[in-house]
Amino acid sequence: MGCRRRPVRNISFVKGVDAVSNNLEAAAVANKPNIMIRVIDKITDLADSVMGLAMVFTALITLYEVIVRHFLKSPTIWTYDVSIYLLIWYSFMVAGKALKDDHHIKVDILITNLRGRARVAADTLGLLGVAVYSGLMSFYTFRLCHESLAFKERTISLLRMPVWLIQLGMVIGSILLFLQAVILFSGKIKEWSKLGFAPGKGLRENPYFVLITFFILLVLGLSFFNISRGAAVIITVFALLLVGVPVFAGLGLMGCIGLFYMMGLQSGLPQIAVIAQKGVESYTLLAIPLFILAGNFLVEGGIGQELYDVCVKWIGHLPGGIAVATIAACAIFAAISGSSVATAAIIGMVALPELRKYEYDPVMSYGLLAAGGTLGILIPPSSSMIVYATITEESTGALFMGGVIPGLIMATIFAAYAVIFCMRTGKYLKMERCSREVRLKTTLTSIWGILTPVIILTSIYTGFCTPTEAAGVAVAYAMLVSLFRRKIKVTEILKIAKMGNGSGGMIMMIVAGALIMGNVITIMQVPQQIINYVGTLSIPPGVVLFVLCLIFIVLGMFLEVISIMYIAMPIVYPLVVSLGYNGIWFGVFATLLMEMALITPPVGLNTFVIQGIAKAPMSQVIRGVLPFMLLLGVGLVILYLFPFLATWLPSTMGYGGF
Repeated sequence: MGCRRRPVRNISFVKGVDAVSNNLEAAAVANKPNIMIRVIDKITDLADSVMGLAMVFTALITLYEVIVRHFLKSPTIWTYDVSIYLLIWYSFMVAGKALKDDHHIKVDILITNLRGRARVAADTLGLLGVAVYSGLMSFYTFRLCHESLAFKERTISLLRMPVWLIQLGMVIGSILLFLQAVILFSGKIKEWSKLGFAPGKGLRENPYFVLITFFILLVLGLSFFNISRGAAVIITVFALLLVGVPVFAGLGLMGCIGLFYMMGLQSGLPQIAVIAQKGVESYTLLAIPLFILAGNFLVEGGIGQELYDVCVKWIGHLPGGIAVATIAACAIFAAISGSSVATAAIIGMVALPELRKYEYDPVMSYGLLAAGGTLGILIPPSSSMIVYATITEESTGALFMGGVIPGLIMATIFAAYAVIFCMRTGKYLKMERCSREVRLKTTLTSIWGILTPVIILTSIYTGFCTPTEAAGVAVAYAMLVSLFRRKIKVTEILKIAKMGNGSGGMIMMIVAGALIMGNVITIMQVPQQIINYVGTLSIPPGVVLFVLCLIFIVLGMFLEVISIMYIAMPIVYPLVVSLGYNGIWFGVFATLLMEMALITPPVGLNTFVIQGIAKAPMSQVIRGVLPFMLLLGVGLVILYLFPFLATWLPSTMGYGGF
């Protein structure tokens, strides 16, 4: 914010945090009701509730800004800044509740195979990682806030807000996250003590195998900082994520370690608070929690069921029609939620009973729903495109429009496969054709949901709204329509507002942690080194792109989309652009790759969502998604051969570079 920084020490703060930590651990081990833990939980829940309402307020002031700017020709001077300040508070204040409710994503390829004491040992290490990272963040955000207060710093905007007031949310949120980590960590220690400290039978039940493996990898990674810093980063991150440290904390800790090694304690670590603030201080990223919130209002208002019903009534009687209707519903809901997981979950819950009723092949149905959900990040709005735009500074609106045609093509390919499969196998019952009256009635009932993507895409394409403003308008529209139709009550707004905090907070904390690590990678000049190295090789750009595709697919086997974007894109994007590829096209191409990551075993999130809904063996879900992975590969080839599919629509909006 253009503010001067000076080091300010505060040892009393550290002693205070240590004292609270010791009290919490003692209380948890003693298994006695402790008023401090109850108070912390109450404060954490209160922070979660307040931030949910803050996002509703942000949506309403965004709608107000759009109205007064376009219709009264009198734009505000405060809504933009207030929205960003609230996002900073939101990003940190909901993190503790997300940890408490286990919303933060882990790389669980190892820990899911552990049993008994070994699983508890891995969980303990994971929570210890969160405690260390959040403890560092608590201290350095407090120091940053104290410094801003001492120097009476104010923002450079017209509001002239005190900087310390904006940073206070980071401090409170980090402390709540730290305290929740300590509470959960203490509980795991107690659980371990109850189970005993014997090695157990086999490596899967041996906690010492987990501990020794982790420390060997960690020491190996740290020792490589004096040999190869790139290898050090890879090994250390691998060690942290392998034992179940949540992704946001694993990336953040790696960044802290890198800053310490390269710049020392006094110059390096204080930067984590500044980097984290700059990372979440983004009007573009505000669209992510807002689109999640809009989707929640529409779902609670029954829109998901209505959208599916209208698709079934119109095309369900065709060969494989219920499967085609499922893909159509996924495509429409994808244009509302911006989330693949939400799309798979909502449409999966309403479509799976219908698919079973008409005896569609269960394995194909699981793959259809998991793959159909991936359209949530290709058809705009898209959370992964928002992240890509934030990292690369490409236009979010151009990316959204670039995803429309490829998204519709993939939906058509999925539907065509489902029809061919059903006709070849005969594994489905034909549905009776609905009358015209029934179709029209169902369409009129679902018109409010159908209008939502129309409002979002039209407002962005015409330039009436920015993508973030479109998200705010979508929230206001969804809430008001749901209230008007009496699908929800005013008293339920708070509950709905809180529903998306787990996902939104998880994403924003990954953003903060990834940018801390990304700063280390930038200081190491890794992107420049890779570009220079590739430039010395006589390799065609297409071959380089193919290798990058393989890397992304492998990363998708272990990480989720947002993590992959923040880890890989700062390195990959400069390389791809240097090879002559268009940045908007590559954003759509990379998003299509991320679709594959969402259904790639063993960590494909959509496969877990469908397994949970269907209560089916994971082996069946994986068998179901394999053909759709091949179809996504076909989509990648089509997009590579015909790049105008992603660039034509943005070019009609006046964006350059085409």
